[in-house]
Amino acid sequence: MTANSPHPDSPEASAKERVGYKRSGETKARILEAALAEACEVGFQKTSVARVAARAGVAIGVLNYHFGSKRELMRRLMVSVHRDLRDQLLFALPAGSENFFEQERAGLLAYIDYLRMNPAHARLAEEVRAHDPELHELGIEAWMEQFLQRVRMGIDRGQIAPMEDAEIRTQGYFVLGAYRIFDQLLQAEPYPGDEAVADAFLGLLRGGLGGNRVRPASLNFSDRSGDAER
Repeated sequence: MTANSPHPDSPEASAKERVGYKRSGETKARILEAALAEACEVGFQKTSVARVAARAGVAIGVLNYHFGSKRELMRRLMVSVHRDLRDQLLFALPAGSENFFEQERAGLLAYIDYLRMNPAHARLAEEVRAHDPELHELGIEAWMEQFLQRVRMGIDRGQIAPMEDAEIRTQGYFVLGAYRIFDQLLQAEPYPGDEAVADAFLGLLRGGLGGNRVRPASLNFSDRSGDAER
């Protein structure tokens, strides 16, 4: 510490430290934003550190200082993209309606809007699935837990036929599979329109979860644990 330097515990030193943290955070955010733009164009694996640095307006050394390596930068970006896409699936459902099917329909329409505004994000999420399966599984499990809660509430309200958690999870994987192809559906010719897509999706949901669904006799979810043990 020089004669003109503020004492480490002084208010002046604390203020400078806060400014430094803010600038560091802003730089990291700018680099991640540039990396996302680059990845949306060429994918995670073909993203160039040099091009990301140029987009962010920083030296490659600054990028490496904040992230250490391209691998770590891509990992952080994968986490960000996957969380963003997961949050759209988790939180797009509107508050105010207590009807399960109306909520799911409105949530789908919000998700379609998100895909339309961010067409590359679904593709990037598939890259996460291929290159970081553990992160992908964490996202799936977070979505599945929310789906379980919503279905249980629908059952309690008499809107959905009673079923066990194992069957709800199975139905959830079918629903999640449908969500994964909506980005392709948006590019279909002719595209039937958002409302028609939502109505078709709702029809599938009602068939799978509604009170009049047909349950094959071969599906005995209550015996799954016993079968596994045998």
